[in-house]
Amino acid sequence: MGRASRALCIVAEAVVVEALTAAGWHGLDMTQVTIGKQKRRRSLLLTRVTPGAALLIIAAIAVLRIWVVETAIVDGNSMNDTLLNGDRVLISKLLTVSRFDVVVLKDPQIGGVDIKRIVGLPGDVISMVPHVADPGSGKDVYGSQLYISSIPYKEPYATSVAPKSFPPTTVPKDAYFVLGDNRDDSTDSRSYGPINARSVRGVALAVVYPFGRIRALDRDQRAVPDMAAIEQR
Repeated sequence: MGRASRALCIVAEAVVVEALTAAGWHGLDMTQVTIGKQKRRRSLLLTRVTPGAALLIIAAIAVLRIWVVETAIVDGNSMNDTLLNGDRVLISKLLTVSRFDVVVLKDPQIGGVDIKRIVGLPGDVISMVPHVADPGSGKDVYGSQLYISSIPYKEPYATSVAPKSFPPTTVPKDAYFVLGDNRDDSTDSRSYGPINARSVRGVALAVVYPFGRIRALDRDQRAVPDMAAIEQR
């Protein structure tokens, strides 16, 4: 194998290792090759991958990372308990965004990558009011009630202790209203307003690392109208 071919294979190996490591996989299988009386350890890619195959590997991974999937690391506690600080999340760039999806987005304030849940679509009127769940039961739960276009919603994924209000806000065209699941410790659309739809990089599909937390994120886990709150109005 010539120097150029060998270099190409090394680049391909590096790209593959980076992609697998990003998914939480560690270590590359090695094979032993006997030369004379010495045993040398060589990468499987260097012994089995041709330059053409190496190019295909690089191209395939580039396509996947740019247009199909990527991973992101959760930094902070704003999505507790759905996602925890340090979780590595697999993101799909092909799925159509739906209400209540967890998405990775460009933070409109600091420009970094953030992860939140979409609760408002274009045309929705979003508001929040303080409320008490199960009053008089001895297990009163305080927090904030989400209203979407005047309909109160129960959010099984959200945690909130501090009763807070948010005035009615209409989500404009080509925008989304996003919230962190940990309402008491999240900077989101309540602070910076609805986000531009183009700032969404993809939909979160699964936690892929740490290994003890590997699981698919349930896209069917949706907030539902709070019928008890509707009947009390």
